[in-house]
Amino acid sequence: MPNYLITNVDFLYRRFPILDEPKYALFWKLDNGKKIPSSATFKTKPNEDGLSVNIAALTSPKETVGNAKEFGVAEISASIPINLGYQCKHDPKHDNNSHALIIGDTNPIAKKLSKAVTQVFQF
Repeated sequence: MPNYLITNVDFLYRRFPILDEPKYALFWKLDNGKKIPSSATFKTKPNEDGLSVNIAALTSPKETVGNAKEFGVAEISASIPINLGYQCKHDPKHDNNSHALIIGDTNPIAKKLSKAVTQVFQF
């Protein structure tokens, strides 16, 4: 399958841990009793080429979550990173055709990404 071209009209899914353990607590915060992703969810680590996401048009939140007891899924519009000068690139894996990257260090825009979440899925 040829690579999918991600544009401003696409949505991206980012999985985030929802465990109550202290080492995971920085990835979420409570909003009206629901765990929503914090900016830490959208920060790349020093050894990463970009932020790992899934393309919503090619998958579902349920497929993205994997282990629903440990993770939630946040949805953001691809227009946010694109309009901030970041490239969103389809990067399919052998076990995940919907995989993509927001290329580069996303730490400078992590707070904007967390505030731009359009939906949070927990199962």
